[in-house]
Amino acid sequence: MEKHLTLPLSREEVKKLNLGDIIYLSGEIIQLLGPAHMRANEYKKMGKEVPFNVENMAIYHCYTCLTKENNALNCEFLGASTSAGVNPYEADFIRNYKVRAVIGKGGMDKKTLEAMQEIGCVYLAQIGGCCQLYTQTVESTKETFWEDMAANLGVKLNFKELGPLVVAMDAKGNSLFDKVNNEVLKNKEEIMEEIEN
Repeated sequence: MEKHLTLPLSREEVKKLNLGDIIYLSGEIIQLLGPAHMRANEYKKMGKEVPFNVENMAIYHCYTCLTKENNALNCEFLGASTSAGVNPYEADFIRNYKVRAVIGKGGMDKKTLEAMQEIGCVYLAQIGGCCQLYTQTVESTKETFWEDMAANLGVKLNFKELGPLVVAMDAKGNSLFDKVNNEVLKNKEEIMEEIEN
């Protein structure tokens, strides 16, 4: 089912999303990669404030190419980063900051899926090869933070109808990646059985 959503999202809205739903998302979304997750989780432990608020919002595992003109930031290009690199930090981050959607590619691990089910969060998969399409949905680039992290800095972006994105991990504990992997294993067993016979 195709759905057009505007941030912030409630837990109830997220719980209604199902595997395979096609999402178009509008509002402020923050670029956050592994090192930024690690720092944010450390800040939480120390009781320090972070320079963003993602409660009921969305984060994006992506890299951006930014330019500056007349003191205004422009996003010239963005591309999803493989989410597996954030696996060590994502479950804690979701619990710490109550984020409602994680956007990326390649899926995430069981620990993250469990945190998503607990908090009410979904994983939205970007379709491969469509970076230019997604870049065109950036309305504005608000600001950057943690610039000392170089390419892993944080970026606050405003989007209009970012999509299509696929609900690949839902808030009910289901994962398209698990389904595909199980199907592959099943087919492999059948193929091996035929070869052996």
